[in-house]
Amino acid sequence: MKKTTFVTIGMGAIGSLYSSRISSELTEFHCVTRLETDLVKKQSILIQNPDDTQTIFSPDFVYNSTKEVKIQPDYIIIATKVLLSINLIPDLKKLVGPTTAIVLLQNGINIEAPYISAFPKTEIISGLAFVCVSKIAPAKIHHQDYGRLIIGKYPQGNSAKIDRLVAFFNHHKNCCKASAFIVQERYKKLLWNASFNPLSVIHGGLSTKEVLDMPQMPAYIEEIMKEVALIANSNGCNLSLADIKKNISDTLKMKPYKTSMCLDWEKNKPLEKEAILGNLLAIAKSINKKIPHIEALYNKLNSIV
Repeated sequence: MKKTTFVTIGMGAIGSLYSSRISSELTEFHCVTRLETDLVKKQSILIQNPDDTQTIFSPDFVYNSTKEVKIQPDYIIIATKVLLSINLIPDLKKLVGPTTAIVLLQNGINIEAPYISAFPKTEIISGLAFVCVSKIAPAKIHHQDYGRLIIGKYPQGNSAKIDRLVAFFNHHKNCCKASAFIVQERYKKLLWNASFNPLSVIHGGLSTKEVLDMPQMPAYIEEIMKEVALIANSNGCNLSLADIKKNISDTLKMKPYKTSMCLDWEKNKPLEKEAILGNLLAIAKSINKKIPHIEALYNKLNSIV
């Protein structure tokens, strides 16, 4: 049986964890690690699971640049940070074949636009990971909590490629579901990302628990989330106060966790502030809506990083 081929670009916490979920005797993985190629080739990637067990993910091929990849795979999984400094499209042009789908496992809103423009005939699959996971050392990942994944054809609908990918993600562990309206799911995820990510940095590197323990912070977070819902619902979505309260209550229940933006800030790395906040502000401006709390968060982040 012909194996299904994958190219994963970005072997950080998200790329490593979810590539390991797909990997099986039915798949062939080509992974671009950029900084740790030799280490991954030698010892693979170690994933520490929430129950303290360990998983070893061994890609079939490892590269430090997309320029080294010679195949046109069935799926290209992009799990890099969404930063202005990262433009994968020129290198992707030789990797995208007539049957290739591009899968974006990334944070933010309206991040699909550049790929839709560059590859109008290619299926774009948008994916959202609801997971506490971080990279704790070279080729070592710590999966702390949760792990749910939602994917969908962008901007809406379903396809055979979606169904096939869901089956691959659920091969080892039932973690993935498909959505026929992935844009709404992106806004639901943005409820959390647009609040907890910037607040964790603005307040000096706090965990989710430490943020919520601050006086009046749950009420303030609710106001931020209401602004995300305002823009979402102005764009055909249906986010409710119940969605907002569930985000906050779920965060209260989960293990104390430092957001991805906080971890990047502590390592003096660029932050995904445009994908998470800047793009939302641009959408708000285009429909003449005011979101002052989010604008204040964006300006504060820009003043300190």
